[in-house]
Amino acid sequence: MNRAVLSLLILAVMLCLSAPASAQSCSATASAVNFGSVSPIALSAVTATGTVNVTCTWPVVSVTPNALVCLNLGATSPRSLTNGANAMQYDLYQDAAHSLAWGSISNGSTPISLTLSKPTLGTTAAQTVTVYGRIAANQPTVPTTGDSDTVYTESFSGTLTSLNDGFYLLTAPTCASLTTSNGTFPFTASATVVNNCNISTTNVSFAAAGVLSSAFNALGSISAQCTNGDAWSIALNGGSSGNVVSRSMQRTGGGGTVSYQLYTDSAHTSAWGDGTAGTTTVTGIGTGNTQVVTVYGVVPSQTTPAPGNYLDSITATISF
Repeated sequence: MNRAVLSLLILAVMLCLSAPASAQSCSATASAVNFGSVSPIALSAVTATGTVNVTCTWPVVSVTPNALVCLNLGATSPRSLTNGANAMQYDLYQDAAHSLAWGSISNGSTPISLTLSKPTLGTTAAQTVTVYGRIAANQPTVPTTGDSDTVYTESFSGTLTSLNDGFYLLTAPTCASLTTSNGTFPFTASATVVNNCNISTTNVSFAAAGVLSSAFNALGSISAQCTNGDAWSIALNGGSSGNVVSRSMQRTGGGGTVSYQLYTDSAHTSAWGDGTAGTTTVTGIGTGNTQVVTVYGVVPSQTTPAPGNYLDSITATISF
């Protein structure tokens, strides 16, 4: 009797071990990586993050309770966000220090890897991985189109993403050994390039004069750096006189004025103002690099006022 019971128990164990196991698998979904508004003339790097959510499922009974998941991202590195033929360099990284690019075993670079374990209670485990994006600094000539905000994108779909997984008991496989894709996780990286301008000036400094019996000139400059493709316009206000047609410098401490005018051209035919009363503004199209515009100043002949220092303060406004 004892022998019969022992045989039945052994048979039951053998049947249990040889029974087919339920499927076990992993899947992933990824969020978009959105850099938001980017001004190329700021010359600074721009960062953003995204996430990949990984889920693995086991049968109720499993002899391989651990799973190595490898998230492969194809295409070249560094990467490019594009709008038509225009491109802006960026990359996606596995770490906040942006030192390890996210790659793929298919091109010999490093995928994101993580290990999930079957929970003691339940059959599903999940883990979220952060992806770190950075647009490279010093790309001033990245353009907008149509003189408006322009969206640059890169889409990762199809074979550009691949989830490879390997289930094991004690010894984990390597990502390089997992060459069969078990799914994809499409997503998009994007940034909006915006129009922006920086402006700086140098003074128009007239030489000292004893009498104002004849006209004399001086030069200054305005430097504009605007997004490539961005239309801009520079206006000058009326200064202390409040009059763009009839400018005047005030004597320090009071007691006199000196009339003068600012022009957009060396022939002194186009008075530079705010576009009113026959004055004009200076316009241009940004290149992403600094563009220098000359300011032509003229003090016409006039009655010589009291000796002293004569000054006026002009505000230059750039519109874009």
